[in-house]
Amino acid sequence: MNTRKFHKQYSSCLQASRTVASDILPFWQSLGLDVTVIGQMELCLVEIVNNVFEHAYSNLEGAKFEITSYLNNTRELIIEVSDYGDSMPLSILKDLPKMDFIEPLSTEPNTWLQSRRGLKIIQQLSDKIEYNSNENRNTFKLQRQTR
Repeated sequence: MNTRKFHKQYSSCLQASRTVASDILPFWQSLGLDVTVIGQMELCLVEIVNNVFEHAYSNLEGAKFEITSYLNNTRELIIEVSDYGDSMPLSILKDLPKMDFIEPLSTEPNTWLQSRRGLKIIQQLSDKIEYNSNENRNTFKLQRQTR
């Protein structure tokens, strides 16, 4: 079993998702993951980190969040993003499978509004997503088979 793990704490800001991605990509590459899996999981991670900044911390810069990533014993890539901000209502993930993906159209401003598009992308690119909140710590966990 691979026991290598990526774990790092960050400060929330608008650019945090790019920083996290540039830090974690070499780790995922060192695990021998397929470039397609890496690209898709990078997109998911960027979406989650942006959601932490925007929703958990209401665009507050400097609040702490953590990223953990590793391969479990069945070679699933695990990514956990933990924050200490406002928790996400559980109904959002529960209702996600029933929601339609709304494509933003330049001619229709009502399609530009937040529509959980990022969560829909995460759901489609991951094998399993979980969210739990306890003792002021919220953790979004996703799993992706790598073989």
